[in-house]
Amino acid sequence: MKKAYAKIVIVIVILIVAVWYCYFGGYRFTPLEAAHFDIGENSVPFGNVDFGWGKVILFNTPNGPRTVLAIRSGFLWRAPDVCTLDKVSSDKINTVGWMSYNSSKNQATVLAVQTSDPNVAFIKMGSANEQEKKVVKTGTPVIFSWNKLIQYYDLKPTALSKDGTPLYEYRYPKNTNVISSNDLKWYPVNGDK
Repeated sequence: MKKAYAKIVIVIVILIVAVWYCYFGGYRFTPLEAAHFDIGENSVPFGNVDFGWGKVILFNTPNGPRTVLAIRSGFLWRAPDVCTLDKVSSDKINTVGWMSYNSSKNQATVLAVQTSDPNVAFIKMGSANEQEKKVVKTGTPVIFSWNKLIQYYDLKPTALSKDGTPLYEYRYPKNTNVISSNDLKWYPVNGDK
């Protein structure tokens, strides 16, 4: 009888240690719970992209937009990658989400854009043979996604007017030798920068 109790106690202790390890290791039952573990409970999701093997969730937080990749691990989820962007600026067009992920099994690229410029009607981007063009509504994020790794410079993101005229480009400023990651943003096509 004592051996049976000892086995039960050992099993209970192992279960408690396993649950403790999973919980403090960031493992959760849903992708949203896993994402909140990394960025806090007071963040508000505004979009997501489901890749099957994982989910990219886009959030508004008090400290600016966050993009979180939650990956399925057995029956649980964990969030190993977070992309932090500066607070949305007063620029007429802003990047509000970005994730570029590459592992031995999976790849993903996500870019989300929001504009306050009523002249912007479309956003176009993608690699040379996979250009996507989406309709834009002022103040509403538009989300692009691909099941492969694409660098921002290969996406060639461009904001277009109703007649297809390029208005803004997502890039670093022109004519400079010194750049900062904060300089990667949307610039007017006809501007000096």
